[in-house]
Amino acid sequence: MSNKKFAAFIVTYQRPDILMDTIQKILNQTRPPEKLMVVDNNDNDETKNRLAQLYPEVVHLKMDYNSGFAGGGSRGLQVLAKEGYEWILWADDNDPPETEDTLEKLLQLAERSGSECGQVGVVGHKINRRTGLVVRTTNEELESSEALEVDTIGGGQMKIIRGESVLKGIVPEAKLFFGFEDLDHDLSQKRAGYKILVHTGLFKHVRKKFNRVNYKRSRTVRKKDESVLWRDYYSLRNGLFVMSKNKYYLAFFSILFLSVARSLVSYKYGFRYGTLVTKNTCKAVRDYGLGRWYKR
Repeated sequence: MSNKKFAAFIVTYQRPDILMDTIQKILNQTRPPEKLMVVDNNDNDETKNRLAQLYPEVVHLKMDYNSGFAGGGSRGLQVLAKEGYEWILWADDNDPPETEDTLEKLLQLAERSGSECGQVGVVGHKINRRTGLVVRTTNEELESSEALEVDTIGGGQMKIIRGESVLKGIVPEAKLFFGFEDLDHDLSQKRAGYKILVHTGLFKHVRKKFNRVNYKRSRTVRKKDESVLWRDYYSLRNGLFVMSKNKYYLAFFSILFLSVARSLVSYKYGFRYGTLVTKNTCKAVRDYGLGRWYKR
């Protein structure tokens, strides 16, 4: 077993103030990482200079381009796994741990869960293999035990990954850039025989803090701000890729059908809005079909 127990990296892009706050909260943990690295997608040196001034002990790894959360995650995992760390935290710059002992509790769970445990985290869910949709973890399931097995842990939910799995080649597809890179990675771990666990105590804490205990998913198509519609392009393109890769063919066609249906329904918010949504959907389907992995 490696003597290097626990390292962490944070993927960031043009949010130095938020990043510095997240770094401080990770370093203030009751069990902080032995090494903390920032994977920097910026095309300037602002983050590098701020780190040198405020946190010189934090390693700065600059990417040659904006690689997204997928590319940064893939690179960070590979670098730290090759250095011999047994457990690696993959964090986002705007999602710090919610409690001071989050990392300690997660590592305790990982260390007593055996060699089959490939990953632990705070919030996770099962995936419906027929629809491709997330199956919300129930409050009753969270009361059943200290740990709960899930299919995926969302990005930013303190994903702590076994370094051994990374050395076996289980990393997110860097070409996905943004959207479902965490699901892609997690389903690859599941196919390799690893278990993915969430800490139910931390999960319940987050659900209560953000008033999500009795949350019900809306079935209506809501109007989104036009400035964030680009996210739907990645969600559809990458969702089709992940479902096909994992041979969830019913889910593939379900996602495709629902996306077309949403495009049609979006015209109730006006012809211009409906046209924007439809163009986004068509581009995503086209680019998936042609194997185009554009980055915004």
